[in-house]
Amino acid sequence: MHRDRTIAVLGRLQRMTEKLLESVISSDGESLPVRRYVPNRPYAHQIILLHGVVSHSGWLETLGQGLAEQGVAVLAVDRRGAGLSTSASGDAPSTAQLLDDVDAVRHHYASDTLTTHLGGFCWGATYALNALSRDAAGVASFLMIAPSIFPADDIGGADLVVGDSGEAQYEPHVPIDRFTRGPAYENFIIPDPLRTCEVSPRFNQCLVDMNRMLGPRWAKLRLPTLMVLAEQDRLSDNEKHLRAWRHVKGTPKSHTIVPGEHGVQFDALPETISAVTAWTDEVAQAMGSTAA
Repeated sequence: MHRDRTIAVLGRLQRMTEKLLESVISSDGESLPVRRYVPNRPYAHQIILLHGVVSHSGWLETLGQGLAEQGVAVLAVDRRGAGLSTSASGDAPSTAQLLDDVDAVRHHYASDTLTTHLGGFCWGATYALNALSRDAAGVASFLMIAPSIFPADDIGGADLVVGDSGEAQYEPHVPIDRFTRGPAYENFIIPDPLRTCEVSPRFNQCLVDMNRMLGPRWAKLRLPTLMVLAEQDRLSDNEKHLRAWRHVKGTPKSHTIVPGEHGVQFDALPETISAVTAWTDEVAQAMGSTAA
């Protein structure tokens, strides 16, 4: 039933928003593709969204369109080595450079008139948390959408091949059949030509670096935080996320559980859009109260 609602929502999005394909130049001259979804009316919020290990910004398109329809702009960024990026597929030179990339996007779209939020889907939430742990200036809130900060036991315990090589030759330890089932899996995920199918040892080193000490980083973060979990998630451990949630110190904070599996943009699009738009309203109210 939730997939039927998703299809119905998709049918209403085409004329309500504008998608712009843009690029941002990072500190080393690399061009980072950005899919920007802009409301066709004045708006006050923009969300920078980071994707996961095997996905890319195109996986966030329906979510970007849906949020833009509700008056929230979305900037979905392709990580270097993923999606429309022209750098070597499945590779990244270092953790520091990946964090520089996020900084470049944030600075490029910094605005005196818009409230900026930073978040991520799947491992993108881990990526965003690391970026905010380094520098949270100018960011109003942190969003975690089906986060894999605490992956399922059979995924999180995997040994990754790490090293200095930039040659992508190892399959990511992210089972793609756990994102969703049915047409979205068969017709979009499996044949997706931009999906990351192999990663390099030095990209794996970035994963190890960013996955280290995540609990303490999360506990130290003081930003308002939203967490959206998928009820039947088989990629992430919801119970661990909920236990860690008690230690989140940012205010306001909110969490919700939506129907379906890890790919909430496929299984629970209306519910996820509703949770995020309600969150931006809540942050705006909190900011207004603080200013008063």
